[in-house]
Amino acid sequence: MSDDDFAKGKWPFGGEGEPDDVPVPSGAAAQISDVLARADEQAGEYSFGGQADSLPAAPGLVVDEVGSIPVPITAEQAEKLIEQCKKSPFGHNFETKMDETVRQSWQLEPTQVRFENMAWQSGLEKLRDVIADRLGYEDIPLQCVLYKLLVYGEGGHFVKPQDTEKEDGMIATLVVQLPSSHEGGDLVVYRGGEVRHRHDFGKADGTSAFLPHYAVHYADAEHALEKKVHDRPLSEDLANLIGNMEDDDEPFALLLAHEYTAKSIQDLGTGALKGVDSARVHALEEANALVPTAKQLRLFIVHLAHKIEYDMDRSMNWEPGERTESIHWYWISGESLGRTRKSTAFNFLNPGQETLSQLWAPHGIMKEDGYMGNEGPTRNTK
Repeated sequence: MSDDDFAKGKWPFGGEGEPDDVPVPSGAAAQISDVLARADEQAGEYSFGGQADSLPAAPGLVVDEVGSIPVPITAEQAEKLIEQCKKSPFGHNFETKMDETVRQSWQLEPTQVRFENMAWQSGLEKLRDVIADRLGYEDIPLQCVLYKLLVYGEGGHFVKPQDTEKEDGMIATLVVQLPSSHEGGDLVVYRGGEVRHRHDFGKADGTSAFLPHYAVHYADAEHALEKKVHDRPLSEDLANLIGNMEDDDEPFALLLAHEYTAKSIQDLGTGALKGVDSARVHALEEANALVPTAKQLRLFIVHLAHKIEYDMDRSMNWEPGERTESIHWYWISGESLGRTRKSTAFNFLNPGQETLSQLWAPHGIMKEDGYMGNEGPTRNTK
């Protein structure tokens, strides 16, 4: 139906008015209508998503006849994986069809797939509870049931399908994208024929290759997966760059996003890292293993301390004075290598394209204010 069908102002079942008019019920029904509008607040969100914080970056994905699959996936593993897949069909009216102009992807059945990281299932249960709450099913138990594992290569897409209930009681579709380095491939969700939600699975903030992301939409929502432009196997890309480094290239450093105690580093080394830190360092370690021994990087964990001594000027304002730096070095296993007070200029990586303030402000600051002997007031910032 279109507005042209009702050009004379006559609408179905007794409705009258112009297309832009807002119909108002008459009598007591008007108040019921107003109060009932408050129920919309409990209806839940139509579509939402983001970083899947509760899921591990390394899910322990294992596929029958292939074995363990690292993420982001390598080109070699992708070929082996696709050999075990079937091309994805799509439904049209009451038929199941195959047409790569409509859908280009491969799929595995749930029976072919398992996740061996024990944190995956517990993390999925936490995510399920978040989803239930945001969908408006706070007091109703929901289940997450794996329907398919989909593989989208370069050029992969799905043109505006509308899901049907895959199982009795299905209310929504949950899409989890494992760490993946690529361009394109946004999930677009429509409502009333218009784009209402766009899920980029972490590409904009630079976390897609390091962390899992998710998107949720109601089962009957129209949606489309835009064409995946380019696959970039992360470990292979990094390995190529590491292998091409020259002896006179500057050593580089990567600031960690989370805070860690000395004990956790000494006990666990890189095993203590979490979130994006774990994902990034794991990617570097994996890539480094692909490089010839003579070209491999030597990786360390380093605790940096930058101390600023402030002096009070005649106007009773604090002015920064002497700065000192110290560095505590650890093997990636956590074994301490000792401390040095010699300042070093590091070549810092910035995969998140953050500003200097964004890079440094979140890190721990310790202030010491007070008077020291007869030398006047000082303040230390470490």
